[in-house]
This record gives sequence, C-alpha cells and structure tokens, in this order.
Amino acid sequence: MVFCIKIERRRYNEVIKSLKVHPDYAPFFDGDFAYIPLVDQAGEECNPPPRSKVKKLNQIVPGLRSYYIVGEIALITDQGDEKDYSQAASYILDVYKKVRSVYLRKKVTGPLRINQVRLIAGKDDPVTEYKENGLRFIVDVTKVYVNPTMANERIKVSENLKSNLVLDAFAGYGPFSLHLARKGIAVVAGDLNLDGLYMLKVNAELNKLRGWIDIVQYDASYLPFRDSSFETVIADNPTIVENFKKELCRVGKMVIFYTLSESEQEASRKIFKTSWVRVNDYAKNLYIFKGVVRCDNENS
Repeated sequence: MVFCIKIERRRYNEVIKSLKVHPDYAPFFDGDFAYIPLVDQAGEECNPPPRSKVKKLNQIVPGLRSYYIVGEIALITDQGDEKDYSQAASYILDVYKKVRSVYLRKKVTGPLRINQVRLIAGKDDPVTEYKENGLRFIVDVTKVYVNPTMANERIKVSENLKSNLVLDAFAGYGPFSLHLARKGIAVVAGDLNLDGLYMLKVNAELNKLRGWIDIVQYDASYLPFRDSSFETVIADNPTIVENFKKELCRVGKMVIFYTLSESEQEASRKIFKTSWVRVNDYAKNLYIFKGVVRCDNENS
C-alpha cells in the first residue's frame, strides 16, 4: 500500500524538495494537482506508477530531451536531426492513457509565433482543452504556440502585479491575459495572430472573464496606443521580442520582457540593461530570461 500527498501542481517544485519521496514510485499529475508518493504512511492512499516501468524518452530515442502534455495531445520537441520518433510516440500513448495524439513540433518561426507540427501517432486532431492553475483553455496546436512549462511564471506574475491596466502585447490564446483578468486586472490583449485572438475570446468566455479583456489585432512594430498608455506591458515573445523593444517601451511605463538568451549579459545586450532572472529552459544552453524595465529610464 502506497500513500501520496496531494498538492497544487504549481507548488510541486517548491514542495518536493522537503519530502521523503518513495524510491520505488514516481510522482504523477492529474489536472491541477500533483500526487507525491512518500516513504511514510502520510496523506492518502494512491496508485503511483512504479519507477522501474517509467522510462525517460532519451532511453528510447537517444538525445530526445523534452515533450509536453497539453490536454489530450503530446508535443515532442524536434531535435533537428531526422530521428525516428515513432517508438517514443507509441510509448507516450501507452503510458498516458488520456493522450490521443502525438505531434512532432519544430522551433517557433515567423511573425505569428507558430510551430510547424507533424502527426507521429494517434488521431490527427490538433484541437484540445487543457487546464492551467484552475483556468480552462481550448487551443489548436497548429495555430498557436503553447508552453505549459510557463504556468508557474504566469501565476507568479498575476499574483504579484499591482497594475490596474496591463497590455498583454503578444497575447496568443490568452494564458497571461486570463491569469491577470482573474485577479481583477483590466487587460488589453493584442496580437498579430488572428486565430490566436479568436481562441483568446473563446477562452475568456469559457472562464467567464470576457468583461475584463479588450482584444485588439495589430502589428507590434506599430502599436495603436498613445505614449505611456499602460502601467505595465507583458512582452512574452522570447524569440524576437528585441525587435519591438522601443515601441513596447513607448506605450508602457514598465515592461516585463521575456527573451531567449544564453546568459544575463546577452539578455542585457539584446534588450536593455537590467536585472535578468532565468525562468525556464528552452534548449541546450538556451534559456528564457525575464527582465523588468522602467521605460522612463530608457526614454530619458
């Protein structure tokens, strides 16, 4: 008999460090909750997967580093070396009973920030619903970029931000916008990707938050707002955000930038000199850094 402690999924990394995890069983996730098997009989009775049966994907495909589960879809990150991922896809379908489709996705390209995806196994249906921190999202993984590993960062920002009016400058299907709106913050959500904005509208209605969000399509090179219109701008477009930094700082008094860099020094060279914090891994020796910039200092 095995016992697990049940915690909110977003607290997993924080809590697991202080626990005596059972060596023979692996933690597992269900919706917004994580279940961690313990050595002692604390928590509730559970049925975690044995560690001996849970393989790492790089044991099946050498060099395969990461994959995401988004609702009923698994997304394997392409390593760019023409590997055969079919065995890994079959293994994911076998282990994760809720997954019905496995897609291979390449790097984000183009102004719409879309992954090129290819079905490897399962049903060819790229639309799914997934939950993040109690919010529900309907997404089409062929039309928007979905990164569930940023869930903790999104809730952290929404809980700590004191602004009354925020521009979510690269809103996509709305993960930042909905987290902010749920905290009672008025949001202008904009993007070039019209498909993403339609999903944002659907998701805002799904979560009963439509009244807190204004949706605008634009090219971020020419933002349709007056100078210093917003107390805060969220600039979550790590691959090319440096192309829009001057315009973002024109319309916002403060900008929270996310950028892909190898180091804090590189992030400062690409955006502005400020304190940068590594918030997520992206690829080997490449990370997502967050930096808060006071635009009055940059525009003076």
